[in-house]
Amino acid sequence: MIGAYTIGKKAVTFGYKRYGVPGAVASGGAALAGYLVVRRALQSSTNDGSVDSAIDAGEIQSAVEEKGLGAVTDKGTLDRAINEDEVGSPFDMGDVQSSAADETDEFAEGAGEGDSSAGN
Repeated sequence: MIGAYTIGKKAVTFGYKRYGVPGAVASGGAALAGYLVVRRALQSSTNDGSVDSAIDAGEIQSAVEEKGLGAVTDKGTLDRAINEDEVGSPFDMGDVQSSAADETDEFAEGAGEGDSSAGN
């Protein structure tokens, strides 16, 4: 599993190679935001405070690069990105998905973007 710094760095490199400086900022920001959204949603749905080791940041990065920030609300993305054995406490994936959707909407509103929901 890789952390927030690594996902941001990889996404910035990918965006820079593909689209230059604007691409680096956009892809790095979106990938990091996606990771943080999933982490906050998982933390709010569990009793355990440390969930970083349970999240596959590479999976989130790939999903965000392919489908945008709304991909973090997709149940399939969450199933692939969260290792349930590493969480340490029981949680409901539906609650995580709902929390991720709320977090994504808040982020999109704060960034001044339009609809960020993905098709579920």
